[in-house]
Amino acid sequence: MLAGTLSPEKNLSRVLDAHAAWLDQREGGAQADLSGAVLNEKRLAGARLRKADLRGASLIECDLEGADLSGSLIEHADLRKATLSRAEMTGAQISESQMDMAWMVDASASEVRLHQVTLRKANLDGARLLDTVIQQCDFGWTTARKTGFHQARIFGSAFPDADMEGALFYHARIQLCRFHGAKLRQCNFSTAILADCDFTGCDLTAARFSKTDFGRSTFTRAILSSADLREANLKGAHLRDADLTEARFAKAVLLTADLRGADLKGARELTSDQLAQALTDKTTTLPNGSHGPYIRHSGAERPR
Repeated sequence: MLAGTLSPEKNLSRVLDAHAAWLDQREGGAQADLSGAVLNEKRLAGARLRKADLRGASLIECDLEGADLSGSLIEHADLRKATLSRAEMTGAQISESQMDMAWMVDASASEVRLHQVTLRKANLDGARLLDTVIQQCDFGWTTARKTGFHQARIFGSAFPDADMEGALFYHARIQLCRFHGAKLRQCNFSTAILADCDFTGCDLTAARFSKTDFGRSTFTRAILSSADLREANLKGAHLRDADLTEARFAKAVLLTADLRGADLKGARELTSDQLAQALTDKTTTLPNGSHGPYIRHSGAERPR
């Protein structure tokens, strides 16, 4: 803890030196206790803060580029506008903290636990959040292009208007999350489970949903043109007014999928049985360009 008669800078240097000794198991080492410390605008690039206690710390605009924060405890902390690009955060516990406008480009944050964290307008481009647990977090207007969320478990979180083009959600489990208006072009959701999520108005052009379970999720007015939906489970999914032009549907389950108002023009690999099990009406545009409702064996399932 930063205390005593020394200047804050010397206190911090002493804490970091003692922590380095503790990590290296050298004599005189002590785990860093920076709980409640005010470190706003401090230059801590490359700092060794693995397993440090940062509960209640204020790190506004702090430079932590390339720092090692793996296994650290970050609770009720303020990291708004902090620089965390290329930081090592594997296994960190981050809860009830503010990280709005944080810069986390290419950060390594696998196996992190994020609980009630705000990351509005943060930049996570290229970051790796593999095997993370994300609960009740706010990623509104965040940029996370080509960010890896492989095998993540994401619950009750919001991603409104986020730019996540090319993000990877392979084998992730995403439940009760809201993605309203998010840019998700070319994202990979293959083998993921999307349970009761809301993708209203999202741009999912050329996204991959191979073997994905849509779990009653909503894709109203979403753009899914050229999407790969092969072997996906769309049972009960809401796709009203969605753009599904030239999407692929080989072996997809469409039982009670709501395709009213959807545009399926040019959609490929659909069978008569698949379309007959879905909900279509006169506002549905079928693969051959005609309007619904679909009539079994009419041939309208084949694009022209």
